Amino acid sequence: MSTKNNSVPDYAARFAAASTQSLVEEFNRQVGSNAWTSARAVHDQALIAELQGRGIDITGIYDGHSIDFSHHIRLDEATNSLVLID
Repeated sequence: MSTKNNSVPDYAARFAAASTQSLVEEFNRQVGSNAWTSARAVHDQALIAELQGRGIDITGIYDGHSIDFSHHIRLDEATNSLVLID
C-alpha cells in the first residue's frame, strides 16, 4: 500500500483536518517551486478548494484559473483574506 496521498479525496481530507495556519504554511512551502506534476496539480486544487471552503478571500493568489506561487502569504484575520508578504 502506498503512503503517498496524491488524489483529491486524500488531499481534501488532510486539508480539512488541518488548521488554517497549516494551510498557509503548506502554500508557503510551494512558493518558488517550478515543479509541475499531476500530483502537484491535485494538491494545489485541493488546497485552494479548502481555503475557499473556509470562506477565506484568496483573490491575492488565485484568479479563478491559476494560482500565483510567487509570493509568501499570511492570513489577515481581520479581513479573513490572504495577504502577500514578500
